[in-house]
Parts: sequence; C-alpha cells; structure tokens
Amino acid sequence: MKFLKKLAIACCALSMSTGAMAADNGILAFPGAEGFGRFTTGGRGGEIYHVTNLNDSGTGSLRDAVSKPNRIVVFDVSGVIELKSVLVFSSNLTVLGQTAPGEGIQVYGNRVSFSNANNTIIRYIRFRMGIKGDNGKDAAGVASGHDMIFDHLSVLWGRDENFSISSNSKGTGPQNITVQNSIIGQGLQTHSCGGLIQTDGGVTLYRNLYIENKTRNPKVKGLNQYVNNVVYNWGNGGCYIMSDSEGDSWADIQNNYFMRGPWNGATKPFSRGKQGFRFYGAGNYYDDNKDGILNGYLMPVDEMLGTQSDGSQSIYLESIDAVNATIDEFNAANAAQIAAGTQIEVQHITPIQNMMTAEESYAWILENVGPTLPVRDEVDQYIIDELASYGAKGTKNGISSESQFPHRGTGTISGGVKPLDTDGDGIPDSWETANGLNPNDASDAAKIDPATGYAWIELYANSITEAFPYIKKPIKFAIGTPSKTSLSLSWDVNKNTDHGFVIEVSTDGGLTFTEVATAPAGATTAELTTLQPMTAYQIRLRATDGKGLYSDYTDTLSFETSGDPTVPFASELIFPANGAKEGIANGINFTWKNDRKAYGGDVTYSLFLGTDAENLTEAASGLTATEWNCTTLEANKTYYWRVDATNSLGTTPSEVYSFTTTAGGVLFYTDFHTCPASYAEKFGSKTNNPNVFNAANQSMDFDGLVIGSGSNAIRVVAMSGCFSEDLNADYGPASEEDRGATAKALQFYTTKAGGYIETPEVQGPCVLTVYFGNTGSSQQTVKIVTIAGGEESTESYAIGAKKRIFKYTKTYTNAGAVKFRIDANGKKFNINDILVERYVAPEGDQPLELTSGEQNNSIDYTDGNISLGFNQEVKYNGGATISGIKSYEDITIAAGGTRMTVSYEALDANSEYTISFPAGALTDAGGEKSFVGEVKLTTGDFPRAKQSGETHWGKAIKTLPVNFAPFNTVAPFETVGGLVQTSQNDYPHWCYTAGGSNAGEVTADHVTFRSASSNDKVMAYFDGTAKKIYLEVSASEGSACRLKIQETRNADIAPTWRTIRVLSQDELPFKGELELNPESRFVKIVPASVSGDVTLNAFRISDADGNFGPDFSGIAGIIASDLRVSTTAEGIRVSGLAAGIRVNVYDIAGRTVAIAVSDGSDTELALAKGGFYLVSAAGKTFKIRF
Repeated sequence: MKFLKKLAIACCALSMSTGAMAADNGILAFPGAEGFGRFTTGGRGGEIYHVTNLNDSGTGSLRDAVSKPNRIVVFDVSGVIELKSVLVFSSNLTVLGQTAPGEGIQVYGNRVSFSNANNTIIRYIRFRMGIKGDNGKDAAGVASGHDMIFDHLSVLWGRDENFSISSNSKGTGPQNITVQNSIIGQGLQTHSCGGLIQTDGGVTLYRNLYIENKTRNPKVKGLNQYVNNVVYNWGNGGCYIMSDSEGDSWADIQNNYFMRGPWNGATKPFSRGKQGFRFYGAGNYYDDNKDGILNGYLMPVDEMLGTQSDGSQSIYLESIDAVNATIDEFNAANAAQIAAGTQIEVQHITPIQNMMTAEESYAWILENVGPTLPVRDEVDQYIIDELASYGAKGTKNGISSESQFPHRGTGTISGGVKPLDTDGDGIPDSWETANGLNPNDASDAAKIDPATGYAWIELYANSITEAFPYIKKPIKFAIGTPSKTSLSLSWDVNKNTDHGFVIEVSTDGGLTFTEVATAPAGATTAELTTLQPMTAYQIRLRATDGKGLYSDYTDTLSFETSGDPTVPFASELIFPANGAKEGIANGINFTWKNDRKAYGGDVTYSLFLGTDAENLTEAASGLTATEWNCTTLEANKTYYWRVDATNSLGTTPSEVYSFTTTAGGVLFYTDFHTCPASYAEKFGSKTNNPNVFNAANQSMDFDGLVIGSGSNAIRVVAMSGCFSEDLNADYGPASEEDRGATAKALQFYTTKAGGYIETPEVQGPCVLTVYFGNTGSSQQTVKIVTIAGGEESTESYAIGAKKRIFKYTKTYTNAGAVKFRIDANGKKFNINDILVERYVAPEGDQPLELTSGEQNNSIDYTDGNISLGFNQEVKYNGGATISGIKSYEDITIAAGGTRMTVSYEALDANSEYTISFPAGALTDAGGEKSFVGEVKLTTGDFPRAKQSGETHWGKAIKTLPVNFAPFNTVAPFETVGGLVQTSQNDYPHWCYTAGGSNAGEVTADHVTFRSASSNDKVMAYFDGTAKKIYLEVSASEGSACRLKIQETRNADIAPTWRTIRVLSQDELPFKGELELNPESRFVKIVPASVSGDVTLNAFRISDADGNFGPDFSGIAGIIASDLRVSTTAEGIRVSGLAAGIRVNVYDIAGRTVAIAVSDGSDTELALAKGGFYLVSAAGKTFKIRF
C-alpha cells in the first residue's frame, strides 16, 4: 500500500497547485512544463488508447495508437518495440510513457517523426534509433507543425542528427516547441550530431543532457531558449553553434554547464558566431580540466560570442528585454511579409519560471533527466555514470554502433504488472476511489476535472512518482553439461538480492512448463537432481517475492539428459521432404537427423530406396554421417526411402517418405499447402481463407519465402478453393499450356501498392515458373524482379483478362546467387505455385525465342523501360526501325545476357509506337539466329484534372498568356479554383533550388540550377488550355546537363509527368517554343542531372491560340549578330569564329537541326531548304531563311 498512498498524496498536492501554475493564456501541458510549448493541450478531450503489445504494427501497437489524432495513449505493457520503418505521430496526442508497468517502454531500431504532429505531448519514452535504422536520418525530428512539448525522453543513436527541430521550407516551419528534461546523446559516427534547431517559431531547450555527440549540441538558427542544459564530452564540432549564417536569430542562453570529457580534440563550447545572432547569456559554466570534480568557471561574455577566425561573432545583449526589443524591430521591418504570410511574427522570449543555477541543474540532471519513470534503465544509467565522473569517463572518438556498449544496445528492460484497474480506463481502482471517481466507470478517465482543467487520466499520470512494484528479470542464465538425472544452473541476479527464484522445465517442446525447484534470495546457482534420463528438456527461470509477484522469465534453454545403453532412436528424415518434388540434375543429397544419444555404442546408418514402398532395397550401408548423395535416380518417377539406425544393441527403422523427381532439379517450391514447412504448419490445413496478414510494413519469413507489404496496409489471404482442372471453369487453366497448378493459393487482396512475395536465394542458372490466378476479367499487370549481384532488374507480366490460371516462365542463365520477387503492383490476384528449377541447357540447335515479357505493351507515358527475356543470350546489332515518333520521343534498345531492355523517354499520351526487328538486328550471341518481329508500346491518357476540394500547394493561374518572371515573387498572378491549399501562400508557381553548399539561385530574372535535387524545379499550374510554352535556357562554360521539360493534367495522380523534351548541354543556349498537349494544366522544368550552372532566363505560357502576350517579341525580337553568315548550296556558312566555338542551329519550333564546332576557319552546316532557322554561336542568336 506504500505505493498507492504516495499516488494519493501526490494527486492531492497536484489538485491544489495546478491552478497557480496556469498562465493567462492557458493551462500548462502538465505541472513543470516550460518554454514555448508549455501550453500544449495534446489529446485532452479525446479517447484513451491502451498500448497492449510490443508489436511494430496492428491493433494494440504504439504505431496504431499514434496513427490517429485526438488520443491520450497509456501503456499496459513494458519492453522493447522494434520498429521496421519510420514511426509517424499524428496530431492532438498525449503519450504517457510513465503509465507503463515494469521498467517502461523503449522504441528501437528506426526513426520517429513528429512533423505536423500539431499539439502533441510526449513524456517518459525512450526513442533509440541504432545502426539498423534508416541511413542518414535523424533519430527523432520535427520539420513542421506547432505546439509540442517533449518531456523526460531518451533520444539516442541517430544516424544523422539525434533530435532536430528544423524547417523543411514548406510553410512556416515548427512553432512553439519545448524539449525538456531529456537525454539527447551518443549520435552514431561518422556524423554524430545532437541536432539542428532552426526555426523562427520558437524552440525551448530546458534542462536537457546533450552527451557524447561530436557536434551540434545543438546548432541554432532562429528563435531559441537554451536554459539549464548540460553538455558532456563533445568532439571537435563544438557545443552551441550560433547559426553560422547571416540570417536573424535571437537566443536566451542561461545557466548551462559545459563539461569536457575524454573526446579527443574537443573545441570551445560556443562557436560560429555571426552578427545576425543576438543573445542574452549569463550564468554559463565551463569545466575543461577533466579532473573528476565539478569545478568549472563562470564563462565571461567574450567566450560566449562564438568568435570565428575572420573576426565574425554574435552580438551579446544585456537582458532578455533587450533581445525582445530587437525582435520588435525585426517584426516592424518585416511587417509587409508578415501581413502577406511569407514571414511569421516572431514572438518574445518569456523567462523560464523554474530556472536553476548551472551547478543546481547539473545535480538535478544526474538524478532526474530522461525517462526516470517508471525507472531509469541500464542504458541511461550507463550515460549518467559517465556524467557523474565529471570529465573522467566517456568515449574518446564517438561510437559507430550501440553494440559497442556493455548493454549491447537495448539492454534488459524488465516487465511488470499494473495495479488493479477494474474498468480498464488506465487509472488504478485505489486512485479513483481516493479521488472521488468510480472504479467501475471507464468514461470518467477522459473527463475534464473542472478544478484543474486536466483530464483525470492526466492527473493520475502526473501524480506517479515511482514504478508500481515489480521485480527485475534475472540475466545471463546458463546451464552446465547434463547427466542422466541432474543439471547445474547459473544466473546473474540483476540486483534482485531480496527475491528468490523459481525454476521451471518442459518436456513437450516448451508448450507447458512445470515448477521443479526454487532458489533463495541472492542465489546465483542451483542444481536439479530429479530429471529423467534420456529426455529432452526446456528450462527457464524467474524471480519472485514469494507473495505472488514475479519477474519476466529468462530466455528458455534446451538440453537432453544422458541415459542407459539402448537401441538407437528412429531417425528423423529431412531431405527430400515427404511428398516433395526434387530435381536430379545434380543428384539427390539425402539427409536425416538422429540427435538423441542411444548410449549403446557408435551408430551407423543404412539407407533403403525404391519405387515400391513395400519393397525397398538397401542403397547404402555403414554410413556414419547423416547424409548420402545419390546420382542414379531417374526423372519423373516417385521414390520411397527410409533410414535404419544401428548400434551394438540393435536396429531402429525410420518412417518411409516419398518424393517425385524432375529432370532439372527443384531448387525451391511452394504450393502454399505442404511447403514451405513453416507455412504449411500455420496455414496448410486451414479451409476458411484466413489472413496471412492485413497490415502495412509487414514481413513474414516462411523458411526463406518472404511475404510482405510496404507503407500501405495490404491484406494477404491463404486461399483454399481457387483451382479447377476444367479449361472452361473459373480458376481452370487458361490453356493446355497453363496446366500444372495445385489447389491452394496465396491471394493479394488489397489493390494498393506495396505487396510482394520473395523466393529464397538459389544458385543459377535456373528457371522460374509461377502459376498466377486472375480473380476477375480484367488484365492484371504484376512486376517480376530478378535480384542478383546486388542489382535488380524488373519486368512486367500481364495476367490474362479472364478468371483463369496462367503459367509464367522465366529462364535465368547466369551462374551465381539469385532470387526473385513478385511485386503485386497494387493488383488483386492469386499465386497457386512458385517453382524454381535448375536450368539444364538443351541439347542441339534451338531457335531464338521470347520467353518473358510482352510484344504488345500498354504503358504509362512516363519515362521508363520494359524488359523482354529470351531463351538464349542475345545481342543488339542495330537496325531496328521505330514508327510513331512525332517530335522528341526517344526510344533506345539494349541487350545483355538473356534480356533485351527498351527504354523510352518523352513519349506522348494516347500514342502507339512500333519497334520492328528485321533479321540481324537482335540475334543470339553468335549472331546466327535472329528474333524477327515487332514490339509495340501503347501509352495511356493523362490523369484526370484537379477537382474542387482536393488539396494542392496552390491554386491555378486564372488568365493566359502569362510571363513567369519575376521568378522570385510569390503569387504574381491572379489565381482561381476551389482546391484546399497545403501552404498558406497562394502559389500558382514554384521556383525552388537546393543542393546545400552547391545550391542554385532564384532571382527576379532567372533561375539557376546547380544540383539535381528532387526538389529543384520551376513549375506552373494554370487554368484553361495553353498551346505552347516559350523558354530561354543557357549554360556556363563546361556545364553538363539533362534538363527535362514536362507536362501533365494532374501532378498528384499517377502517371503524373510526361516529358516533352530533354535538353542537353549540346543544345544550349536554347531559345524556342514547345507545343503542349491541350489537356495539360501543369508544366515543370527540372534538372535530371546537372554540373556547372544551367540557367532558365525566360519562361512563358501561351493562351489556347499560341499567343504569348503583347509584350512578347519572341524570335523576331532576338538581337542580330555581327557574325558573318551566308547561305551555300547545301545550307549556311558561319565565318569569323575562333577555334572551339560551337554553332547550334534550331528550326522555328526550337528543335536542334545541326551542330558544329569551329576549327578557326569557315564553318559550314547542311540544312533542309524552305524555312527559317535560328543560328546561335558565341552568345549571339539570329534568324536566317534558307
């Protein structure tokens, strides 16, 4: 009752004091909340969600709990939640980790994202990413959103930053954020950073421990409050980085303690100051002597300026009021931008109410930082032990993996039980009774207490001061060598010196356990003496207080006691499995197992084999190994086999198994019924079509056969009735050639992208056969991915348009490891069988034949490729003809191995292209046999247009024609439409460049690209029909690029962007017009690749008649050159150029028609007669008629 009494007392104190804590503009998120995020309300008023398991996903998981807004999340379990993908938090959430039993919750293995998790409270959780997380990602981060507070977290082992709150340049960036009382540390090398804090919206960092991050503890730009933090053992990147940029920043930096540790080459605490960084700093201490004593010195102002080698430094102000005054000046100077919504109004910094001295904060952090409720775990305790050494302990060069620590990463987190909670509302009965609630009314927990403004579940959580009683799990459990009846045990008590131990064993494979012995408190060994001889056991251990409270069990260990001499036990036959299909190309390697010791002398084996189960012949005898290879079997026969085990006391036969042989040799087979064994065990006997899973980010391994899903929730079903022998019946073979499937199937039910099935790795060469079942009457296209040598190649397979079973076959002729993945491609279909056989090259001559892929291909117009497989190695010799080309379409052909790939770019919508292969164009490797035929590519339509009520970054330009410049002005055009904007600015156009230190630039009269970032683009969205666009593009000397000009009707629905044309460096400078599809409403200019500077100098969109506006002079207005150009009988002559100068000639539509490089003499270019041409050289462009 001691624990419950404490809770009741704490609650009373809370009820009395909360009103005094509430500020004028709201109630504190919880008592003790500070800083910009202190008034966050979280999930208050929403439902209470119980986390009931440690699964990555599914009902009762943390992922499910935080996937929807308006929830208060409590925990009924403790332990480690291993993430398989990023964990994304929704908005209006309160997550109360202190409600977990035992030693609480650890989220491990990947990153967590709080971007757009508006109004969220997160308390007492461990977020630890680790070396297996996404490379180059933060352990935790906020890129956008407002009103969040993070309290008593442990954020460790990020692979980029540990915890960043930094704008993603979409919208206004994070606002009103507090991180307090948390550990942010041990970022993994080679980056090892605490975090970026970069937003004008206000971030408070209060009473945190930054520990063993090489740099950025943190790096700050914008509005920041940094009070009572401790930074320990950093590297050569420094602690508090003061922006290092010319932008405006404001900070309150008070009473922090910087303690150097063993890290080699550590720099001073403050660095990279800039004049735009204005701050008030006081009470900050620096201890750099590493003498094991807390004896740092008060830092003078000049050591807080972050002075750089060029003299740059931050500006120190005398008070927070002085800092706030500069904020007022900034807001006044930017009033227009604030009114337009392109700049937020920067708020004042409010002093921390419970500020300590630096020494007091160091002592407080030693005792209280991180998830100390329910308890501080061994991972954080290891960190605190280093901090308590006052500079003596810690890494010297950072860490590259959490496995380097004694706890090996996750450590041991012991479970526990929760107090009695009759109504299951998350509040114990005793607390409800003590505080006037009804223990039988589950609805009262979410109700708001009118006296405090908090939900009752919050009041309960805020009152928790220690863990509910639990017992730590024993660790390092080990067993000795068993005798006939005895076994010695040992373990580590894991600080359980006051508790005894219970030992349990199982003889049925771990299905049921029985208590067989106990050990007193403090014991670390035991001896079992009443075991049965020659018996297989499983054994486990747990601690107990003798009053009904138990710890978690240790790991379960297995052993077998010895025995008296006897005849051998029967052997367990392993391979070939009973009823299996096996190939004989490489012989059959029979294997079996006989692990049970007979103690009657050495055991030898005899293998019996034959085609009659009742009349087997001894094929091998006197074997001492449990395997035997046979190379004399015949194909297409059923064989039976058994193994006899013999010792000095007698012989014991095994069961009789059967198998069927094939010529090639089966490397892998599944019928989704009898094999793989683990699938058969779980689903083979089911007849009610159960789900294999119905979840996102799932991966289930069945003896190497992996069935999984991506970010979409996919339902995969074990089907029992999708088969018929009748050609005319549903699920019958589509033709005689499609026979061979078996009765059961695996069905991809959900028509969303992400479902897949992957075979185990086998050794090539091999043949893949898949029996696909179409569940409807429409064609279903799936993807077949071949994975070999670290590379993937993908081809499409179209399941026929009727409810039948279709046989797909693919020959892979290369040697080495290979596996195959079937990507469901968002389609609903069945797979009845997957067979991978050894490929045996046919004898004699064989024609070159297509074995996979389609000659008639319906494709999207987006840039891509198709792949066709052949029965032999092929090579492309040139000579194929392509019909259907209208303008700038580019179709290329390549061949290698047994595969031909057709790549395409800039295809038009609703078009057909035919590639004709005459004799000699595509041949076998020897060039003797040809594939003669056609391959057709038929493109589909644009996606539907945007509709009112749908979301997008902005609305459409209302009136055409339009001149896109000035490029750097927000919303220079009138817009129209009923879209719901996802940005506050009324953007009808986007001009964006990225690239870090190699970033491009956006000015009023041009956009320069210097990187091929996925975000770099110039894009327009317009209403109504446009006939064409006009572009002027140039490049700096030595630049290289592939600049794509693209169009679509809807940028957010597949197939999205159609490439109109690709400009390379040889076609620049470019001035010309490009025709648009009349259905287009979006145009984008994006660098697919670029080095050097590529600049867009003009961009115009015409109206439906092709007019660019009265201010457009276009081609006629291009300035004439003083270059000497004359016509010849064949074209033109350009004189007066220095050697090495390139001459580009364009037709009136902007298409390149001729290119030459001057050698210093006259340059002649051949042209077709009867038109106007643009000649461009040495930066001059003019028009000529020929």
